[in-house]
Amino acid sequence: MRSKNNRVVIFSTAIAVSLLTLCVAGTGLSTTVLAQQEKFSAKLSGSNEVPPVTTSGSGSASFQLSADGKSLDYQLNLTNMNSVMAAHIHNGKQGENGQPVAGLFNPSMSGPPTGTVNGQLKKGTLTSADLSGALAGKQISDLVAMIKSGGAYVNIHTTKNQNGEIRGQIS
Repeated sequence: MRSKNNRVVIFSTAIAVSLLTLCVAGTGLSTTVLAQQEKFSAKLSGSNEVPPVTTSGSGSASFQLSADGKSLDYQLNLTNMNSVMAAHIHNGKQGENGQPVAGLFNPSMSGPPTGTVNGQLKKGTLTSADLSGALAGKQISDLVAMIKSGGAYVNIHTTKNQNGEIRGQIS
């Protein structure tokens, strides 16, 4: 009798695995897509600017790719930053300046904040509709490829340093 029960358990496990495989295949998901949920980050400082900027400001940017690879969640945290005008992802390797390819922060037309930012500046999600410059009309996967190749950085612009006060390569 025991051998029959073992066969039933083995048979049930095999069916469960087969059904799970069919469900995943039926939804169009694969282990490749599920594994795409990657994280990236950048440490922001004035010394990373080209040319370097002397500032007490610093910050970090974190990014997480969605499971389907179609959006990129982000969070910007800043310390001792005054009069922030904008924040972007730029196309450019370390030591090179490049054009913006995605906006991360741009205050209303009434003007930039005048106070000091200490903490979270912005949290949001980028999709292909948010891409600009060299990535206009392209997909989030193109931005991720740029990041993976070392060709993307975050730049925080202020009224004092309009070309950028702090910067960090995304890796």
